Amino acid sequence: MSERWDGEELLASVRRGVTVRAAAARGGYTELLDRARRDLESGLSGHLAPDDPRARALADSLPEYVDAVLADHVHRQRRRPSRTDSERLTRAFRSLDASGIIAREEFLCCDGCARADLDAQAAATGSRGYAYYHWQDTLAAADGAPLTVGFESTHRVRRAAVGAEVAEALRAHGLTAHWNGDPERRIEVDMDWSRRRHDRLAAFPGPASEGEPHVDADFSNPGPYRLPDWVTRHRGRVSVRELARLVLPWLPRGVRATVGAGGRTAVLTRDSDLLRVEGGPVLDRDRIEDLLARWAVGAGWPAPPGPDPRTAGPRPLDVTYADAATGGMGFVDYAEPMSGAAARDLVYRLTPVDGTFGVFAARSGAVVQMMWQEGPRLWMESPSADERLASGRHVTLPEAEEMVRVLADEGRVALADLGELQVTRW
Repeated sequence: MSERWDGEELLASVRRGVTVRAAAARGGYTELLDRARRDLESGLSGHLAPDDPRARALADSLPEYVDAVLADHVHRQRRRPSRTDSERLTRAFRSLDASGIIAREEFLCCDGCARADLDAQAAATGSRGYAYYHWQDTLAAADGAPLTVGFESTHRVRRAAVGAEVAEALRAHGLTAHWNGDPERRIEVDMDWSRRRHDRLAAFPGPASEGEPHVDADFSNPGPYRLPDWVTRHRGRVSVRELARLVLPWLPRGVRATVGAGGRTAVLTRDSDLLRVEGGPVLDRDRIEDLLARWAVGAGWPAPPGPDPRTAGPRPLDVTYADAATGGMGFVDYAEPMSGAAARDLVYRLTPVDGTFGVFAARSGAVVQMMWQEGPRLWMESPSADERLASGRHVTLPEAEEMVRVLADEGRVALADLGELQVTRW
């Protein structure tokens, strides 16, 4: 096999990984590109040096490919139904968790690793069994094959019963599940395995244009945590196009972006769906690319308006979260903006294990926060820093979703609408 053939085969494998991860809706453009570069470097190790022209050519092709994959994904999702197959799948898995069967999606690399980990989890938690699909299952499903869902029971005599419960949960959520009752066979699910991308996860830079303006960018860290890579990757000289499409509209709360061009500097921070220029105007983040491009070539900012340009209607929530599970959703330390749809999706995607939490804050100052406890049981509360207390109750997932919807759409906490609340003082 020639080196050229090896390079083409490696590139095809890296690109396939990009396509599947894009469909999984984990990580945005920057994360997808970073992972693709790591996969390429790993595949080239021992074959080509990083500075070999052939290696550079392969690496240089990746940004355009990741951009094209995300653009195609976002275009296709406009034609998807209001609830996708993947969203149905996640809800089915959450219903299994609630019934005492651990359910994990995209879990580890292969069947052996997934089963070993889940055997230990089931033994530690006293669960009746588990259901799962792993990365290799995901690869096959992304290529159009049925998704295969494995299962196991903590009591082997009940394996078929657990399998029947899993198949029924999938069907109850509108999926077509094929299983003949044999506990040695996995369940096959006919589905379009592709998740909806929201907000930053749906952003892509698009093609560069000749002579496009650039700025020097830096970011200040507001607290003790490390800034996310999707922010820090854009330090230094960067096109206005990339900065305005991939970073500025999604700036974590409190982060200051300093941009410089032509000997001038400006500091921007995000306030809900607005961008504020320090000592200057309030900007609509949907227009920031055009406004920043004009500023970068020597024009001024637009005249400061009186009140904020937007005074009504749904606004993004500032969200932080941490998923305590192996292979879970990860964490966000500094609050990032999420549309109501994205925040409601996150409610279901966070893994229901003890310690997983999400905090949702509206621009009005209203906050609701959720935390999974042993059981699993979902606790949701609204804190009051002035009174040093929190008022909350245990909720179902649909109730939690509705609380986040009301917060996003109306800017208020609706927990009391569910009934009596328990007050916890700090």
